[in-house]
Amino acid sequence: IFVYHCCKMVRMLLPLLLCAQVFLSQANLHVVSPNSTQNDIYDVAVNTSAAVGIKVFRHDSLDSALSVAASGDGLLIMADDMLPAIPGQPQTNTTVQVTPTQWAAMDKLALRVYIEFPGSLPPSQAQNQGMGMAQTLWERVVVTTTGAPTIQLPSLHLLHPHKHIDYVQLPNTTLPLAELVIARVAGYNNASDGLPDSSKQSPLLTTIGKNYMVAATQLSHCRKRRFSPSLEWMYVVARILSFTSGGKWSWPGRYNFAAASEIRRAPTAMAGGFAPLWVPSVGASYSSSEALPEGAELQALVRGVQFYRNALLLAGSDGQLGLYEGLTSDIAMNGTQPQSTGVRCDCVTETSASFAIRGLVTKNSSDIAVATNLLNYAHVHSGFSQPWATNGASDLQTQRPWVLTGNSFGIMAWTTGDNAYTEFYKDDDARGLLGAIATAGLLQTERWHSTIVTAVLGNLRLTSENGFGPSSGQFASFTSWQDVYYSPDTPYYSPHYMSYIWAAYLWGYSVSGFEPLLQRASAGLAAMMENYPTLWVPTANGIAMQRARIILPLAFLVRANDTAQHRQWLQTAIDGFMTRKHCNYTWCAYKEELNHPGWGGSTRVPNNDDYGTFESPLNQFNDDPVSDFLYTSNFAFLGLHEAAAVTQNATIKAEEDRLADYIVRVQARSEEHAQLDGAFFRAFDYEKWEAWASDADIGWGAWSVESGWTQSWITTTLGMRQMNTTLWDIGQSIKGIKSDFDAWTPVMFPPRPPPPPPPPCIPTKATQNIVYNLTTSLAPLCAPAPGKTTSTVEYTGRLCPASKQIQWMAMRTLDPRPGVPKCSWSRSGDPNDVPGFLGDCGVEPTQVLLPLTVC
Repeated sequence: IFVYHCCKMVRMLLPLLLCAQVFLSQANLHVVSPNSTQNDIYDVAVNTSAAVGIKVFRHDSLDSALSVAASGDGLLIMADDMLPAIPGQPQTNTTVQVTPTQWAAMDKLALRVYIEFPGSLPPSQAQNQGMGMAQTLWERVVVTTTGAPTIQLPSLHLLHPHKHIDYVQLPNTTLPLAELVIARVAGYNNASDGLPDSSKQSPLLTTIGKNYMVAATQLSHCRKRRFSPSLEWMYVVARILSFTSGGKWSWPGRYNFAAASEIRRAPTAMAGGFAPLWVPSVGASYSSSEALPEGAELQALVRGVQFYRNALLLAGSDGQLGLYEGLTSDIAMNGTQPQSTGVRCDCVTETSASFAIRGLVTKNSSDIAVATNLLNYAHVHSGFSQPWATNGASDLQTQRPWVLTGNSFGIMAWTTGDNAYTEFYKDDDARGLLGAIATAGLLQTERWHSTIVTAVLGNLRLTSENGFGPSSGQFASFTSWQDVYYSPDTPYYSPHYMSYIWAAYLWGYSVSGFEPLLQRASAGLAAMMENYPTLWVPTANGIAMQRARIILPLAFLVRANDTAQHRQWLQTAIDGFMTRKHCNYTWCAYKEELNHPGWGGSTRVPNNDDYGTFESPLNQFNDDPVSDFLYTSNFAFLGLHEAAAVTQNATIKAEEDRLADYIVRVQARSEEHAQLDGAFFRAFDYEKWEAWASDADIGWGAWSVESGWTQSWITTTLGMRQMNTTLWDIGQSIKGIKSDFDAWTPVMFPPRPPPPPPPPCIPTKATQNIVYNLTTSLAPLCAPAPGKTTSTVEYTGRLCPASKQIQWMAMRTLDPRPGVPKCSWSRSGDPNDVPGFLGDCGVEPTQVLLPLTVC
């Protein structure tokens, strides 16, 4: 009977006990957020409330929350009134204001409080030192040793809120308990040089006492503001909710951080029980493992070209005034990215090919109109193409003398901005030419034949006998194209700067038969491959780009002159590039590279002090899992496409296909930001499966989008795959262009005049200190003098033993052009210049004519 009554009592009390347990474990979170529909932390709290057993209440004011909060509740005070940043001018009047009375009420109720972007700190817990305002530029966020166990991210792990984030400079007294700090640090995933001195750190997320957590800026909009990487900021939000709930909020189904790789590759899906706290507003088009749907490549082409319209990059009506350069790596408060508004010749002409090829693939006449407008602007209306005015106005002599001499005729200026309008980069001209060739071939019009031909020949005139020559320069500095064309030049073993113009020359030779185009391109590629890789130099962005850039011109060389050696060079270059391959499922990515055994140098990587001060790579170490779509993967895609076609090599074709698979997957997709849908960001991390890298590059950071180099060649190559054609074949389809080469070649390359007769002997009885003044226009001798076309070089020499022959010993330019650091040379100090400029007893130097005897 006793047992029976005990059991009956238990059955009666059990529901009450369970209810009491639920009541005691229930956590209440009060969120002060006047704009709750835009607050990411509030959204996460609401969306997970049922799963984790908490109640969430939103309030328009802090007083409203305090009037209903119970002892021990959680309180989150959001900085919804924060304004968009003005670069260089931190905002000062939008911090969250809390009165002493409100602080006291929080203390009395023992609330667990999170407050962001505060104007003051709780008086009971901290001395309210004067808190200044600051703004990030090159700073990032670092997990501290204090924060590692609470946020559950590794110590020194990096997060990035992006540039121009306004924040409160919390007192240094809060630094020891800071879980996240703001600091300027180098590194990829981790602060590779450690944290700087504490004076160069500022707390971002810290606890004060046991009941207060303070964020120096607005973290509650981290999804909207596209803080990166997405998963890491989910961990920060999880920490905030766990703190304010007294540990009662927990992330449903969370993996250990180190094991959470699959969610990175499928952020919109449940993966192995892992539930993301949100779907990023911008992400990859497809996960790493799902099967691509039929037509995925075509859709990537369509969306990739539509990006130009969505991002408002076309200048004027449908590109009649050109095209803006792209989007910068800055990310605004609303998640958008500002335009880079420069108008560059290469970007305009490269993009014309993208619109032309989409227009043909999709039979869209409006795309054809845009392609025409863009190339009309670049080659006809912009002034990029340098003219030759034999009877020009007299003011041209001082303002644009190269127009009168014609030394820069046909070459394309770099861009429309300031001094850049008077200078060129040979690689930019080369890519622009290839884009123009593609557009002319696709649209089958003669409209741009003349400017294409004069640009090819104009660049050839500034290419030396060995295929090299200046990679860039001011038009005014080229006082005689013959001085470059008829002489050798020091080889510069950088495919990035040198090799694409050779591809343009090889195309030009194939349609014209003009032999110097083949000779100069062949000589340059031979020197490059005969010295691979020992003399090849890294660029500021690394080595992988050098490997990628050489593939296209070598494929064109096989087209123009198919030999076993040329095919071997192409295979050697591809084999080298394949060393950077990382494959998974059906795709292959290519890692960036800083150095390699046998190469002629190593790429400079930033340290904590110089992070953000120079053009720099995306990676900090060779094994960082990042692809570069500005310098490497884009050009590799084009190169492998051309190489697979010319060699008919199934292995190369498979590598092209796997890279295409990767490119289609990582293309940006966004329903919230139409401006970004279809874009290819510069950086993509194939482990995080999102845009991420070291963001140290002073010009084009990890989240930038380049309209030319990147977006154009990826979409053009996707289009060629749809049309089952190649850039080479498109170039060969241009009808009638040989007649333009035939017309311009004798004008731009007249017969070389015979050399002048040797100078007379020098009347002197001296045996030492023989002096002769040479008038020259040669740039290597620091000519010309200001306001002139020539300079005077004073030679000094002596008689050779037992003869009347002169041995010239030294020379110096008496009136050099400004800005040249060295304008004097000697036989002993400059032995490399002796054959060209000093000669020897009875031996004339190769570059100048000097008297060789006395009389």
